[in-house]
Amino acid sequence: MGAAALISVAGTGRPVDQVLREQFQERLPPDLLQRSNQLLDELKAGKTDDNVPAELEVVFRPSVQPYLISLFRQDPAAAFAAVHIPALIVQGRNDIQVGVGDALLLQKARPDAELALIDGMNHVLRIVPDDLQQQLLSYRNPTQPLASEVTKRILAFIKALPQPGKKSDVR
Repeated sequence: MGAAALISVAGTGRPVDQVLREQFQERLPPDLLQRSNQLLDELKAGKTDDNVPAELEVVFRPSVQPYLISLFRQDPAAAFAAVHIPALIVQGRNDIQVGVGDALLLQKARPDAELALIDGMNHVLRIVPDDLQQQLLSYRNPTQPLASEVTKRILAFIKALPQPGKKSDVR
């Protein structure tokens, strides 16, 4: 038996190298931005590079480069469109890593998918102001509760799924 449904939580709707370029454009100084773009180009071409500046190692360390090469070959929207089971797209409106635009790309790929845009929720599923410092603090605070709306939306989606053994239309 395969999966009964698919839930995308803060998922990208475009290749991840594009998402990373966008994130870096907004946050890196010019010299590191240029080097990060070179690394992205090399990895996109299937080549590894051991010469990674210390400031970029969190993303590009050599041990993770084979994974990135594989990841950059994926087209999330196309993959999402190819899955023919009920689908839910959950996206926070205050996510500084993956924006609402990515959720809309996934919905465009699967117009029948349910879309849950959660006000105030960030990438780590916490309700946080649209302030970079507050955002970053929430990433390291395991005591901060998850956004209650994310749990409600996911549970409602799961409860509405057809029961095993009963025929039903795909959403």
